[in-house]
Amino acid sequence: MHKTKKTSIFVNRGETGYSLVLVLVLMMVGSLIIAPLLGYMSTGLRTGQVYEGKAEQLYAADAGIEDGYWQIKYDHLATALVGYSPYNYTSTWNYNLPETVNDCLVENTVQNVWIPQGLTPPDSTNAQRVIEGIPPATSPKVIVTGSVSASNTFEIKLQYYPSQGDVMRVNQIGVWLPTGFHYVAESSNLEDGDYCDAPAISEHAGGEAIIWTLGDYPFAGDEGSSPTMDPFPGVNPEDTPMVSKITFQFTGPVDLNPAAVAWINTNLDLTQGGSEAVTYAWDADTRIYHITATADTVQVEAYLASTAIRELGSAVSGDYKAIGNSLMLDTNGDKRRETLLSSSYATVSDIPADAIVKAAYLYWSGWILPTPPFDDTCKDFGLWISGSAWNVAGGGGDKYFKSHYSSGNDDTRYLTIKKAKAINLSEYCDAGEKVIVSWEQWENGDLENTDRLYFAFSGDGGNTWSANILAFQDDIGSSRLKKTYEVPVAYRTGQFLLRFYIMGFQDTGPDEEACLDNIQVIVESPTVCADESVTFYIDGSQVYFEDGVPTKGTGTLEVDTCQIMPNITGGKPNGYSYSSKKNVTELVKAFSAKSPNPATNHPGNGTYTVGDVYATSTANNEWAYAGWSLVIIYSSAETKGHQLYRYDTFSYCDNDQNLDFDHDGQPGGTISGFLVPTPVTGETIAAKLTAFVGEGDVWYTGDYLAFKGTTLPDGTGDINNVWNGMSLGMSAEGVDVDTFYITWASHLLSPGDTSAHIDMQTGIDSWNLVYIIISFRSETTIGNAISYLIRG
Repeated sequence: MHKTKKTSIFVNRGETGYSLVLVLVLMMVGSLIIAPLLGYMSTGLRTGQVYEGKAEQLYAADAGIEDGYWQIKYDHLATALVGYSPYNYTSTWNYNLPETVNDCLVENTVQNVWIPQGLTPPDSTNAQRVIEGIPPATSPKVIVTGSVSASNTFEIKLQYYPSQGDVMRVNQIGVWLPTGFHYVAESSNLEDGDYCDAPAISEHAGGEAIIWTLGDYPFAGDEGSSPTMDPFPGVNPEDTPMVSKITFQFTGPVDLNPAAVAWINTNLDLTQGGSEAVTYAWDADTRIYHITATADTVQVEAYLASTAIRELGSAVSGDYKAIGNSLMLDTNGDKRRETLLSSSYATVSDIPADAIVKAAYLYWSGWILPTPPFDDTCKDFGLWISGSAWNVAGGGGDKYFKSHYSSGNDDTRYLTIKKAKAINLSEYCDAGEKVIVSWEQWENGDLENTDRLYFAFSGDGGNTWSANILAFQDDIGSSRLKKTYEVPVAYRTGQFLLRFYIMGFQDTGPDEEACLDNIQVIVESPTVCADESVTFYIDGSQVYFEDGVPTKGTGTLEVDTCQIMPNITGGKPNGYSYSSKKNVTELVKAFSAKSPNPATNHPGNGTYTVGDVYATSTANNEWAYAGWSLVIIYSSAETKGHQLYRYDTFSYCDNDQNLDFDHDGQPGGTISGFLVPTPVTGETIAAKLTAFVGEGDVWYTGDYLAFKGTTLPDGTGDINNVWNGMSLGMSAEGVDVDTFYITWASHLLSPGDTSAHIDMQTGIDSWNLVYIIISFRSETTIGNAISYLIRG
């Protein structure tokens, strides 16, 4: 230890003056390298700044792609892009992101990509006519849809609506598969028969195009050809529409389905009279977008595929909520609603908070038994001037007028309403109103052709008369027959009179007699509801329109449209019913509950009260009813893609009938113009349907609603008394607002379906249909980018 220490000391002592040499050497070396090192550091810093700037621009451009993705997914392209049309395949649209990203202004360019190979894109107007038809009158002639029907199996569904003289021939069927997906050779059912040879397969639009060439093959087949040309797979030539399903196998990434686009080329002009003939149709539910985002010197291009159900005919995008209530009560259980309520209410609470009200319609309906302007049970001649040929016959409560001519001048043959009892018909002159004279008539004795009963009208208190009108002649039997005749408008004055005149009726043994009873003047189709109004409350506040402006106050709602029809019971008129409608969209948007408060959005939730509905309540007639329903149509990010179809032609269903609600002369009704989407993952409901029915009765069974032949339960689970006048949540009886659900599991609806038959059968009961509204579930789905390219 000591030696070591001494040695160390010795060495240290021997280094005196060496430090200065080392420092000088280091300073010299440092002076040689510091300048290049500083230069290198400066270059590295500048290079890092360049890379950092480019990265920020890349992130900014990528943010532009993400914004385009969002605009497509939530269907905002029409808002973001001025003049945008989903059917314009040649134009491009530009928009800037509202804020800078990484201090960069980002500009997006959007273009619809035309996919069908070898076909020229039509202009936007003709393209829309091909895909959507000409709403609301004409549906598309050919509809093409595509979906994955089973594992690695793609199905092209073709639906053809023939019109007289049409014979559709198919030139070509094609489908485009995106990147990564490929057609499996000889897997198509088109190649199973003699339809065509193997398809041509080529690279196209970054993916693969498969095209079958069929050489004008008749879609419905041709039995007269040699050899016979069979219909396309699945086609029944008697069906409308004719439907064919073309299937094939594909390969591709595991657990992914291709966003494919199918098309068909035919011999027909599918624009149905457009400015330029277009013979082809394509699957417009799958859309490919080219988006370019530019941030300073960096540009990113992406191709995105989205699936969104198209709108056909009169479809409305969004979802709906339907509520309602009755306004009459049967307080004693005698099957007659004798109490008319001043108002009733219903509540909506489950519309999404971000929903936007697109439309709201208030319907109200009731039955009216008007007091006849003239009603005589023929117990005496108190209202009449009677000639001697006329007498009161019968006894007790069954008296009637009887006539037999024995002698006297012509005046003895007349039976005329007294001038002092003239009937005021001046308020019933509007178009569509029917004023009817009616009575029961029969005869006794053996009549000849010369034995006749006439009637005539006067509109000036008896100063002048119409020509005689024949009521009956010769034998008509001794059973009572109902006679009706419409009063011409010219005689509907404040001084209307009616008279009868017998000719003949002179033979005796037994006496020849003309008999009359229950003479009435009735108004079958009054327009009283055309200027009818109701009171409307939202969350307890009365609301109305003041010069078109939504207003809180004591004003009433005046009807927009009104439909009126007579009701028939046992073949006889029994009053009339009406259905009124008011567009209350702006009231609901202005005064429904904010969600959440104090936000400015009013999605439609609230308590709605309707009062002062015009109707007749009576203890003597089962037909009495009154009620209302509110339909709120809305859209939101959560419900985007629903499509609605509303039918509100007021219709009457008599006993033991299947209501012809589409008025085509056939029982039931066929709804069309919709397009069933591919099922949304995790959802069980394919569609829902709500019907508003007036005068349903719980004590009569045999009422059901069948969708494509399958009866559906109402909200209570009943399938054989759905129009029972008491829907869930209602506080009174007499009307139904029932919602029915069609599940995917029922297989009543399949992707691509465009029509369905609905039966609305009744048993003993009779009722009125105010509206049907049906919603098909869909959503806009968008996958990852098909391709992504960075420039700059």
